[in-house]
Order: sequence, then C-alpha cells, then structure tokens
Amino acid sequence: MSRLGDRNLGFLFGALGAVILIVAGVIDFFGGFVFLALGLGGHAIGAWDRSLLNVVLGVVIGLFAFVGRSSGNDRTVTAGVLLVVVAIVGWLGLGLAGGILELLGALFARLAGILYLLSAR
Repeated sequence: MSRLGDRNLGFLFGALGAVILIVAGVIDFFGGFVFLALGLGGHAIGAWDRSLLNVVLGVVIGLFAFVGRSSGNDRTVTAGVLLVVVAIVGWLGLGLAGGILELLGALFARLAGILYLLSAR
C-alpha cells in the first residue's frame, strides 16, 4: 500500500477508535445516573470516572490521529508512537480492557499508530 493509503487508513482507524471511546464515555455517563437512581452512589461515581477517562482518551486519540495525517514524516512518526503508547497505557495501566467498547477503541488506536509508523518509513 502507498504511504498516502497507509496514512488515510491510519486516520480512519484512529478516528474510529476515538469515536468508539467517546461513545463508551457517553454510555458510562448515563449509566451513572441509572446507578444513582438505584441508590448505588459509589457505582455512579465509578461510572462517571470511567466516562471522563474514556472521553479524554478519545479526544487525545482523535487529536493524534489528525496530527498524524499531515504530510511531514516527523509528525507522522510522533503521532504513531504516541498512539501506540496511549493505546497500550490505556489498555494496561488505566483499565480500558473492562468493556468491549474500550477494548475496541484501544485496539483501533494501536492499529492507527502502527499504520502511521509504517507509512513514515
């Protein structure tokens, strides 16, 4: 595949991962209100905490996916490395493997990072 094709596919995967994480954050946000209505305040706080984490990581992944789409190889390599690192840290360190949407979002972000690194060679 050409370098431009790799970058476009990387941007598509990065944007998809960002959207999936933001959707997971919105679902957790409204799930917190369900827990609150059931009288489970601790679970509601935990859901809102996951919601904030998912939305912030989704925005960061979307930003790096957008930056990696530029024509310069330096930005593409930097965005690729950061996408891979954010995906791995989010997956292992922050506990994004708790739900299927978080797992898919981190997987797509990692694939976007790998594609950006391959397109910059």
